[in-house]
Amino acid sequence: MHRKDGQSNTSAKALPPRNFRFASGDIFIIGVIVLFCAILIGGMFIHRKVHSGDARYVRITQDGEVLLEMDLAKLDGPMVYHISSERGEMDIYLSPEKAYVMDSSCADKICMHQGDLTSPGDGAVCLPNRVVVQIVSGKDSGSDKEVEVIAR
Repeated sequence: MHRKDGQSNTSAKALPPRNFRFASGDIFIIGVIVLFCAILIGGMFIHRKVHSGDARYVRITQDGEVLLEMDLAKLDGPMVYHISSERGEMDIYLSPEKAYVMDSSCADKICMHQGDLTSPGDGAVCLPNRVVVQIVSGKDSGSDKEVEVIAR
């Protein structure tokens, strides 16, 4: 006899019900993971809140030499900074809110795909042109700082 609901007439053994229970160790591990995630997310919000008032500087370097370093907040409006060298040319958009690489003569254009640079730590690097564009906080700016490196 054919059933209308699409199921066969063969009788199958009923499966026993699943009885899954959390052990105390499982609950402890899940709790530790949730607590760790909450601490990370809370730390991220606290870090952003503490550093939100810092001055943001854009630093543009080529071959390790600082070409431009300026406070983004002091810009009156958007401007385009043009870099021309024997390696190629670049146009960098600067505004009080953000900076990004508008155009580059390099082949792969990875620097252009970095997107908007808005907070300290953001950066874009163009290896063929040897240009680094980065946003630094007010306390990290200043070209009078020396980096000491000891290599053995």
